[in-house]
Amino acid sequence: MSILERLERKLGRFAVPNLMKYICVMYALGFMIQISAPEFYYYYLDLDPEAILHGHIWRILTFLIFYPASTGFGSIFWAVIGIMVYYSIGRTLEYLWGNFRYNFFFFSGVLLYNVAGILIYLVTGVSLQLNPTYMGFSIFLAYALTLPDTVFYLYFFIPIKAKYLAVLETLLYLYLLVVSPSLGGKLSIVLSFANVLLFFILMNQGKRKNIFNIRNYR
Repeated sequence: MSILERLERKLGRFAVPNLMKYICVMYALGFMIQISAPEFYYYYLDLDPEAILHGHIWRILTFLIFYPASTGFGSIFWAVIGIMVYYSIGRTLEYLWGNFRYNFFFFSGVLLYNVAGILIYLVTGVSLQLNPTYMGFSIFLAYALTLPDTVFYLYFFIPIKAKYLAVLETLLYLYLLVVSPSLGGKLSIVLSFANVLLFFILMNQGKRKNIFNIRNYR
């Protein structure tokens, strides 16, 4: 029996059903904060290890509220589209994997961010600002690995399969990993990739089947 199967037997009853619904509500709230009072997020909600260790415990979760935004109708329009796409992607993964495994995937990412940030602060005294945007990418990457031939329509009319879109985004983030001056940004990218890798290793533990093939879920 794999580690995930043992955990599911013990903790499966605590899994949050339809977790993606709550994540998307959180993204919508984060978007509204970004267009109205972005400083509020950075002062009170972001992942600040120093603040967490001084009593701001809520930050271990509230940092997830962040959703990138700019002003204008176009920003609102694309935010609505983006959140709807993420909801569809997340719900599909929940259906294929089950509630517990999707919960595990998402919250293991949250745990990685918090543990990494706090450990770096304890060792170096530096409180890195970790960017939760890359957690959204990890959800899409997991989807592309599971359903690589799903077709998305960029700007509603350019068809591209999920696997190719994932390759392009991966190359972009690897480029940012090299050129970004932000250590927090670099670490966020690494943690997002690490969470996907860890989850699929655990999913494949003790099995010979290819977990990236949709036929294995039918």
